[in-house]
Amino acid sequence: MKQSEAEFRAFLQEIAKQDWIKRSERRWWPHFVFHYTDIRNAARILEDGVLYSRLQAEARGKLAVSSGSTVVLAGTSENIKDYVRLYFRPKTPTQYHAEGVHSSQSLEQSPFPDAHCPVPVFFLFDAAKILSHPESLFSDRGLGGHGYQLYSTLDELRQLPWKKIYHTGWIDQSDRKSAHEIIACRNAEVIVPRQLSLDALRFIYCRSEAEKETLLFLLSPTARQRYQTKIFASARSAPFFRRRTFVESALLTDREIRLRFSPETESPGPFRLRVTLTTSRTFVKETENFVLGPSYEYMIPLRRPLSHYQIQVFLDEHLVYANTFEERNLPF
Repeated sequence: MKQSEAEFRAFLQEIAKQDWIKRSERRWWPHFVFHYTDIRNAARILEDGVLYSRLQAEARGKLAVSSGSTVVLAGTSENIKDYVRLYFRPKTPTQYHAEGVHSSQSLEQSPFPDAHCPVPVFFLFDAAKILSHPESLFSDRGLGGHGYQLYSTLDELRQLPWKKIYHTGWIDQSDRKSAHEIIACRNAEVIVPRQLSLDALRFIYCRSEAEKETLLFLLSPTARQRYQTKIFASARSAPFFRRRTFVESALLTDREIRLRFSPETESPGPFRLRVTLTTSRTFVKETENFVLGPSYEYMIPLRRPLSHYQIQVFLDEHLVYANTFEERNLPF
């Protein structure tokens, strides 16, 4: 029989207070379980009010962007694919390889060249609520292969290798067995069969203000009103690696559009850049072999002043920014 939510919460608070974690960026991790997905999937999840398993999302046509490696998915049991999968932590090894817009050259160098989550959005769920869910299970390692075991009780949760699950920083590869174990534990999961309501959703983290604007743009007015107080642009210590290209900020005016890309990127291009600008008509600007320059900025001058327009920006067909500009006539 499952213990109560209060009992799970008390244990998670115990972990958060331990010396090895409370003085680090990890101090808030035990309070949440994490799910990340591309921004277009995130918008659909918020519209539905439900997070589906991979199999359920595919069957319902809800998976706009698939970020999973075909090699890893091929080794994942069909049973596991019908669970909603969350992690005990952000910054997992899986996320390390998938996060951000890869250039084609960057993908070629990746050990998982088809694992690609161009614009990740994090959903942070109340860990105690999820772990006390009657059907939830959890593991001591990732579920993309073999060798894992599934657990459900608080006593079993206490026995998990928490220092390996929450391990950060460099891994000594000279001891291959130990390194493999840490990597596997960093991917430890919490799973719920078929679908999960968003009742336990506490926060939604975007990587930048520009990506927050994009998520809000993608939502219907109803969903935007319901969730906008939970949507935040992350600080640098929040759950992203930031190794690859993304839009950090955007300035929209009646005369120009100015995009600033992250200067931390390790994949500055080349990309195929496509910008669509919609007023009463839609205009498309395309640039082949777009490479970020030393300013990491991209500016689009408008031929004439526009009081209202929508903009969408794509890199290699990945939506990286979208928003609406509307000039406001202020009474002063």
